[in-house]
This record gives sequence, structure tokens and C-alpha cells, in this order.
Amino acid sequence: MFDQKEIHEESFSANPIERRRAAFKLGWTYDEFSNKQKAFEDLCGLTFDKDSDVREGTTHALGMAFQNLLDKHKAAEYLHVLTFDESRCVRKGVAEAIGDAIQHVPDKEQAWKDLHRLTSDKNSDVREGATEAIGIAIQHLPNKKQAWKDLLRLTSDEDCSVRAEAARLLGTAFQQIPNKEKAREDLIKLTSNEDHWVREGAAEAIGTAIQYVTDKKKAWEDLHRLTFDEDSSVRSGAARSLGTTFHHIPDKKKAWDDLHRLTSDEVFYIRSVATEAIGVYFQQVSEKEKAWEDLKKLASDENLYVRIEVARAIGASFQHVPDKKGAWECLINLTLDEDSNVRVEATRTIGTVFQQMPYKEKTWEDLIKLTSDGDYLVQYSTAEAIGLNFKHVTNKKQAWEDLHRLTFNEDSNIREGIAKAIGTAIQYIPDKKKAWENLIKLTSDEDRDVRVNAHHSLGRISIYKASKSESEEEYIEKLENSIKFFEKASKEAIFYDNPSSFCLPFYRSFHTIVLAEKPQVKDKVEKYLAEAKNEIGDSKNKKLLLEAVENLANALKEVQNLENMDLEAKKGEINFYRKYCEQAAELMKNTEENAPSATIVMRKGLPILDRNLKSLLEEIQEKAKTACQVSKGTDTEEIACAVSREVQKWEIGSQEEMTQKVEDVAYILKAKLTDLPENEYVLNKIEAMRKERDLVKQYEALLILIGQIPTMRVVPEDVVVKNISKTSQDLGAKLYDISQEMNEIRISLKPGIKEEIEISSGIEILGTGAKHIVTIPLQEISYSELKEDLKRIKGKHITKLSKLPDRLARKIKGYLLLHDREDLIEQLK
Repeated sequence: MFDQKEIHEESFSANPIERRRAAFKLGWTYDEFSNKQKAFEDLCGLTFDKDSDVREGTTHALGMAFQNLLDKHKAAEYLHVLTFDESRCVRKGVAEAIGDAIQHVPDKEQAWKDLHRLTSDKNSDVREGATEAIGIAIQHLPNKKQAWKDLLRLTSDEDCSVRAEAARLLGTAFQQIPNKEKAREDLIKLTSNEDHWVREGAAEAIGTAIQYVTDKKKAWEDLHRLTFDEDSSVRSGAARSLGTTFHHIPDKKKAWDDLHRLTSDEVFYIRSVATEAIGVYFQQVSEKEKAWEDLKKLASDENLYVRIEVARAIGASFQHVPDKKGAWECLINLTLDEDSNVRVEATRTIGTVFQQMPYKEKTWEDLIKLTSDGDYLVQYSTAEAIGLNFKHVTNKKQAWEDLHRLTFNEDSNIREGIAKAIGTAIQYIPDKKKAWENLIKLTSDEDRDVRVNAHHSLGRISIYKASKSESEEEYIEKLENSIKFFEKASKEAIFYDNPSSFCLPFYRSFHTIVLAEKPQVKDKVEKYLAEAKNEIGDSKNKKLLLEAVENLANALKEVQNLENMDLEAKKGEINFYRKYCEQAAELMKNTEENAPSATIVMRKGLPILDRNLKSLLEEIQEKAKTACQVSKGTDTEEIACAVSREVQKWEIGSQEEMTQKVEDVAYILKAKLTDLPENEYVLNKIEAMRKERDLVKQYEALLILIGQIPTMRVVPEDVVVKNISKTSQDLGAKLYDISQEMNEIRISLKPGIKEEIEISSGIEILGTGAKHIVTIPLQEISYSELKEDLKRIKGKHITKLSKLPDRLARKIKGYLLLHDREDLIEQLK
């Protein structure tokens, strides 16, 4: 964490570079300073610095810190004054700062006037900065109509960069404009502009705006036309739009044809963009064989950037590629490419999709061979892939021998990667004792990076050992060992490449809280928060990591409430956080592209670190068991025991997953209850539970409902809805008498963290009149226009997939195929 006293002194340094650095530190860590008033005064003083570079840095600092500043009125006045600064860099900086801070600025009218004026600045850099600020901040601007006009005017600016930026940002601003028909006409007009910079920007703007356009067909036709533009930059913009908005385009067949054609464009970066789009949307393409043929052809493209995108595209689409053997061969061939950048990307992709590959043992052998590649990035990527996929190799004895042999390879890049790989794979390595000894030896390696990764892996393994310990003494010993190893890794690491930076402060705090008296806990949590946030710095995953830090900090607060925590509880705690910290550590140094699994896990599955919820879940499971036993021999036996069986499988997961679990039980209950006056109270409670946004309160409501099951009036057993989405695959054997008709598709809105919609289909069973419900969770079929498509059919009686909107029908069909329900698809034709 930065020292406030040192920063204060730095802000008065004779060296302008140090004063600019002080401004940055003040802005970046303002909310962590104990004396915020003093920090604000230092920032204000730097706004009048004699050096323009310092003033420019201060504008950015004010923008970063604005929402936490004590005196926002005064800060806004300083920003206003700086809009008249003699330096173009300062004026551009302040325009960008206003864009960042506008939602927190008290006088938005004045801020808007300043931005509006800066769009006419004599300097093109300033106009470009103001243009970008308007595009970013338009949702908070008081005069959106004028902002739109300003962006349109700037598409005629004398500077090509300003014109292109203005045209592009019209797409970002489109959502905020009330008169979307007029706005659409403005965009369409720009697609015929004589200036190719404007046409390129307009092409990208249409791609961004198309999801909000009423007449998507017309917007799509204009985008389609631009894919034939004579200027390559315009075709490139159109290709990027196809790649980002494919799921919104009404005529996907023609859009796919455009992408197919663009893969043969004479300009390499257009082929590259088209290739990327194919990978991203491969799942939605109906002609997958043709799409795969395109990727195979592009794998031999003369341009290395195209081949790089092919490797990435295969990774993104591998699970949907019809010819997995061919995809595997293609990736292996790319690892032999003459260009090292292509080999690196192919190796990373193999590491990502290894689990889905048809020839894992052969692929493992290929990875081992790649450790002899002459390029250090290929070697390192290979070592990472080996660590990540050790658990998927059948012959772990041979795999361990490979790892052991590579541990002391003459190339330091291999040793570094293997040091990390052992830490990743330790729980699957057959000879853990030897693996530990190898890492200990690597801590004395001549290469600093090898030593750092060895220490970090030893820390990870120590945490793993703590989670498996058999005594209190062993538990504390392993936890303390892990901290020592993480400290050694941090001490040797370069500040921007420290694998232990995220987890070290957490485990330090965790250790202290487990052993210390309660009064110390608050200080430790605050210290951890400050250290962890400081380590995050300007990571590309900053928002996600900050969320992780807050979750872990909340966990630390909760640990103090576990009175007399026994060994098993402590082991559970540390194992619970172990994987979470490791994923966060990956995000610290990787972008989503290079660490897809870490990013997905953290974004989609941020664990709910809440003791109340954990204990509630245990209470729900116990009460459900009791309800099942009490209901034996009564009409409610089946529903009580079905609910009990379902909740026994539950465990703490992401909020999205846990909300879905409640929804599943709600369907069981509602499907079984009769619509009688005595059930009205219970039915209302079920609906209230489903609409509850607080997860803990939602689970408390479920606890009460489960206790009331034995008193409910239920429908006869022969019409019970026996299956929900979690058991939908078991329906195959039971639904052999399905009739030729789909009775209905029912739509229900589910408020929550974000509004969700569930689709359930009722199928008539011949000879019984019974109905079974197949619930398809929203996250399984999600696409950007799902809500719009569902509104179109809500309330209608649908009997065939062909009666559904095309996108929705394909999504449902894909879900059923994925769950081996071709029988249902056949009945719904």
C-alpha cells in the first residue's frame, strides 16, 4: 500500500515526474487513505502545477477518485477551470476525466456545457477526447439530444480520427436516444458517406446499435451492403460488427454467407476478423460442416495473424466442431507452424480444450515434445498446459515421470513453467513427496522466476495439505508454512509479476483471525482489503477482482463468528477459499483470453461466502428429511420426499446457481399443489420466495415452506410433475408414449439479480393425460434477444417448434440435443 506521507512529500518534489506520479497515486488509492481531506488538498494543489504534464496527470487522478472525494463541488470547479487550460493535453485530459466522473458530478449541466464546448476546441486531440467522453457518458448527460447532434456534427470534423471516433460512438449512444427511428436514419445516412473513415465507424455503430433498432431488417441490410464496400477499412468495420452482433441479426443465413465470403477477402485483417467471428458464433451456425471447412482452409493462410485467429477459433468452438479428430489434427499442425506466435496460440488452445480432445495420451506426448521448442513463450505455454491437464491424463505414472524429468531441464523457461505446473497438479500427482522435494530444490534455482514460482507452488501445496491435516497442530503448521512460502515468492518477485500478491494478504489475515482475539479482526480485515486492492492495480480484470476481494473480506469477517471452530471446520474453511484464491491469482496476470477458465469461474461462479447461508442450507436439508419422514403414508409423502431428495444434493455455489435451485423446488411445489382456498397462503408464499432478491431471505422462506409441506393439499399422484430441469435427462426411459403434439409453452418471469425467464414444455402422455414438465433454465439458452422473443409468444398456445421465433426454436432444439432428447425434437416438428 502506498504511504500517504511519502506521497504528500512527492507532490511537492522539484521533479515534475515525481509530482505526476504522486497525482496518479492520489487518484488511484484515494479511498484507502486515512486522511482523505489531506489527500484531496494535495490533489487540488497539483491542478495548478506549473508543469502541464503534472496538471494533465492530475485531471486523470480527479476523474479516477471523483466518486470518493469529500468535496465534489470543489473538485468539479477545478475540472471546469482546467477546461480552459492553455495545454491541449490538459484540456483533452479534463474532457476524459469529466466523461469518467459525470455520473457523480453535482452540476451535470455545467459539466455537459464544458464537454459541448470542448467538441469545438481548436485542437483535434481535444475534440477527440471530448467526443469519446460524450460517447461514454451520454447516459448521464442532461441533454442527450444535443449530445447526439454533437456526435453527428463531429463526423464531419476535419480530422479523420475525430470523424471515425464520432461515427463509431454513435452506436454506443444509440441506446440513450429516445427517437430511435430518427437516430437509425442518421446512421444509415452515414453508411453512404463519401469518407471511408465515417463509413467504417458507421459500420461498427450499426453493429453496436442493432439490438436496439426497431427495424433490424433495414439495419442489417445496410450492414450487409458495407461488407461489399470497396474500401478495406469499411469492410473491416462491417466484419467486426458481424462478429459482435451475429446473434441480433435477423437473417443469420445471409450473415453467415457474408462471414464465409470475408474469410477469402484479399486483406488479411478482414480474414482475421471473420475467422474470429466464426469461432465465437460457431455454435449458432446451422452449417457447421461448412464453417469447419472454412477454419481448416484458414489454418493454412499465408498470414500469421489469420492462423493465430484460427487457433483461437478452434478453441472457442471445439465442443461444437463436428470433426473433432480433424480439429485435433489442425491444432497439432499449428503447433508446428513456422511462426512462434502461432505455435504459442495453438499450445494455449490445446491447454484449454485438452479435456475434450479425442486422443489425450497422444496429445500429452505432443505437449512433452513442445517443451523442446526454441521459443520461450511456447515452452512456458506448454508447461502451463501440462499442469492444467495432468488430471485428465489416464497414465498418471508416466505423466509424472515426464514432469519429474522436465523439472531440471536446462532451459529456465521450462523449469519455471513446471514449477507452476506441479503446484497446479499436486493433488493428482502419484508421488507427492518427490514433487515436494523437486520444488524445494527449485527454490535454489539460479533463475529468479523459477524460484518465485517454486515458492508460490509450495505455498499452494501447503494450503492443500492444511485442508487434509489430521490435527490442530498440523493444520496451523501447514497454514503458517504456506504464508512463509508466499512471503518468499513475494519478496523475490517483480511487483508486476507476483503470483502470490493476491492470496498472501488473505491467508495472513485468515491465520491471524483463526488464532487471535476478536477485537483484532476488524483491523486485520481492513488491512487485507487495502493490501489486496493495492495489488490489483490496473489489472484488466480489476472489477472482477475487486468483487473477489470484497467476498473474501466478508469471509474473514464471518470467520470470527465461528465460536470455538474445530479442526474439521477449519479444514473446510481453508479448502473453501483455496481454489478461489488460486483463480484470483490467475486473473491478476492474465486477460480473459489467456485465462478463460479463471475468468469464467470468477465471473459466473463467485462463491457465496456467507455463514448464514451455509447454516441455512444445512437446516433446510435437515428439515426436508424430517418432512419426508413425517409425511410417510400420506398424500404429501411423494412431494415431501421429492423435495428432500432434491435439496440433499445442494451445496454452496454461485448466486445464480443457488437461485435456480430455489426455482426448481418452487416448480415441484406449485405443480403438486391444488388450487384450493386452503393452499392460497402457501402459493402466495411460493411466489414471494421466487421474487425475493436477497438470497439469504429466499432460503429462509424456503425453510418455512418445507416445514409446511405435511399440511398442504396436493393433487393426485398420477398427475404429479415428477421431473425438473436437474433431472430432465432421466425422462428418456419414462416418456416412450409421448404423443405427437406439444401442448403448450409456458413463460414465467423470474425477478432476481437480473430478471430471468424460464421455458417449460408440457407434453401429453398417451393413455394417461399426465403432463411432464421439462424446465429449460435461461442460462442454458441465453442470447441477447431472448426476452424480446419470449414477449412475442407470451400467452400464445404453441404446438410446434416451427411456431416459435427462429432463434428461440434453435436454442430449444440445441438444448434438447445436448441433453439427448432427440425423441422430443421429433415430436415437436
